[in-house]
Amino acid sequence: MSEENWVAVGTATTNRTPDSNVDIFLDLDAPSICPNMTDAEFRAMVLKNRDRAVTHVDTRILDLKRWTAKDQARVALWFGSSSEDLRQRLMTGLTALARVLRDLQPKNFVRYSDELVKHLGCVPNNKNGSGVVADVCGPDTATHTICIHVNFCSMREFSWDKDSVVSTLIHEASHFKDTFGTQDHIYYMSKSLPLAKTNPERAIDNADSIAGYVIYEA
Repeated sequence: MSEENWVAVGTATTNRTPDSNVDIFLDLDAPSICPNMTDAEFRAMVLKNRDRAVTHVDTRILDLKRWTAKDQARVALWFGSSSEDLRQRLMTGLTALARVLRDLQPKNFVRYSDELVKHLGCVPNNKNGSGVVADVCGPDTATHTICIHVNFCSMREFSWDKDSVVSTLIHEASHFKDTFGTQDHIYYMSKSLPLAKTNPERAIDNADSIAGYVIYEA
């Protein structure tokens, strides 16, 4: 590869020769995260929708503090109960979720690869492979890396009742062990609703139930 495709971005001190430096290079020919937009366009899009996700999570936190009959009914609809224990569980989880979402920066979003997922400490996701849009490794609380699949690139940015970039960010961030540590028991927000009646403990542990509670409007 010719030298004009590389650019120096910094220096580092080696531990073999005191005060020596080594060039660090950035490959400008690496594929973009999304084939239908530049990385700059991707960053602008995903950070805009990160902010929208935070706004919706903050709204639900205010609901839990206010705790009117309407707020309790929304919790019961998605999780089968409006008990004080569940309220506190949601308050703790959503507060952590808002913090993680708010802290996401461009460096947290990377193109998916099996090797990267293994490096983060998880087994590559082979479920629902053709429709997968993003992946995280739940125990990865150090970097909160979100791995982007190509299907993410053509998603609608927001919907009140369908999967979108905003709902996906909430869904994925809820998997981290320092937020809710959710699983994927049932995909899609609307299909997650019956869990509230059939298996409430799975509902509070289901990523799309959390996402649905945060943004879904019938």
